[in-house]
Formats: sequence, structure tokens, C-alpha cells
Amino acid sequence: MDFSTLMSVLSARYGTSATQRGTAWQSTLKDLDAKSVPEQLTGINRFFNQSIRWQSDEEIYGETDFWATPAETLGLGRGDCEDFTIAKYVSLRQLGVPADQLRLTYVKLQMTGGRSQAHMVLAWYATPGSVPLILDNANAQILPASQRRDLRPVFSFTSDALWIAGSRQNDNINPSSRLSQWRQMLNRAQAEGITL
Repeated sequence: MDFSTLMSVLSARYGTSATQRGTAWQSTLKDLDAKSVPEQLTGINRFFNQSIRWQSDEEIYGETDFWATPAETLGLGRGDCEDFTIAKYVSLRQLGVPADQLRLTYVKLQMTGGRSQAHMVLAWYATPGSVPLILDNANAQILPASQRRDLRPVFSFTSDALWIAGSRQNDNINPSSRLSQWRQMLNRAQAEGITL
């Protein structure tokens, strides 16, 4: 990650508060660098859940669905579930967590009264067949997926692969060719100093 480019973007586009959030993110990454993966998961989940305020894409961008880069999320200090998940994914990749242990996962979040809504979380797999731990902005506790009965997976993806719920193997389709929001976010992130 090119933090000098990122900090320039935060300063020029968003101002002092954004620069402070960017500096705090950089410090968090440095502090977690030598820690164990479980400590990294906890630290990154806590950082974004405490530093970013949830707000809908409609309220922030005037669009139904917009996937923000970490710079855009930190710059505004707010984001929706995809934005939290993307920022956590990028952070953990920067810390060296392998892409094949992480999945950005679309789920149906069961609400009170029987309603459900589309939601995104980050799943970490210790091994390919293990039950993943879930990092979520709607529930600050990192829990095994088996304990998150309020979540029903739809599909998941990484920078390299896409999985349909119930399948243990990826379908060998590049997610950027299927997920235009992901591709657009990656292009903007690269211009902001973030590469995956």
C-alpha cells in the first residue's frame, strides 16, 4: 500500500478529520503487523466498527448501491455494510492474511419480525473446510458462522474467486467480471494507492 498517495488523497478530498482517520488506520496496521491472525481480526474489526458510522449509500452517495474504497470510507467517516467489509478485507490482506482465508460474503440478515435484508460480512477461514469466523458491522462480536443464525449466505468472493452458497469450491469465474461494483472499486482504490 502506498500510504503517501493515500494520505494525499484523504487530505485533498476530505480534509483534516479524514487525514486523522487515515493516520489512525496506518497506526493500527503497524500495531497489528506482528500479532497473531485472531488478534489482527479483532483489531481490524474493532477499528472500523468504532471509526466509521453506518449510513446507507442513498444517504451518502445518492445511489442505491455504491461500493466505496477504504479511502472513500475513511474520508467520509461513514459507510454501509459493503464499505465496512471491503475496508476490513483490504486491511487484513495488507497484514498478510492470505486471500484464500478471506471471503467477502453476501448474506440475508434476519431482522426482528421475520424480515430479512441484504447484508455483507467478512468471513475468515482458518482452513479451507473450517467454519469461518464472521467480522460484521451489525454485530461487533467475532463469532463462528455456526453461531450467527441470523445470517444466511448467498454468495462470497475474493479478489480471485467467486463461490455460490452451499458450494465449497469456487466456480473459476473472476469476481471482477461478474461484480461490476467490485471492479470499479478496485480501479478507484488503485488510483488511491491501494492494490490487492
